[in-house]
Amino acid sequence: MKIKMLALDVDGVMTDGSIYYTREGEEIKAFHAQDGMGIKYLRKSGVHVVVISGRNSPPLLRRLKDLGIRHYRLKCGNKVEALCDICDDLGIDLSETAFMGDDLIDLAVMQAAGYAISPENGCNEVKAIANFITPRCGGHGAVRDACEHVADMNDIRLVDLVDGKHRV
Repeated sequence: MKIKMLALDVDGVMTDGSIYYTREGEEIKAFHAQDGMGIKYLRKSGVHVVVISGRNSPPLLRRLKDLGIRHYRLKCGNKVEALCDICDDLGIDLSETAFMGDDLIDLAVMQAAGYAISPENGCNEVKAIANFITPRCGGHGAVRDACEHVADMNDIRLVDLVDGKHRV
């Protein structure tokens, strides 16, 4: 099976699920640098990386910009519909997609995708339907593990794409 698109949830996948607020009420999120590097190299290999989340925040928009992720759906109530829309935009069949989620809201979209991935910290119901469970937790390298796994499925080694010019 060749994967042409990896779709990611955010809270609990790209982050550890914690949400912090400043005194002024601004949201703060922490992202793992190894995840960013995995995303950049997986994109370099030709796999589209997209984000589908029920939430939105300035830190997330900044992270998407930093990583060059142009296809995303935020504040979406129906993740399956969002995944289908992005697939239509990119000309990719659902069977050629992988979705990485961690919580109950991700179950339907994980089942709709061709391949389901959960971080180690995913809830039991998500882990039960996952084709692959990363050894690390969300926000602590799980996305990097997923990127390497998808690359392996496509017979690509991310290390072979290193040119020393990437920054996350």
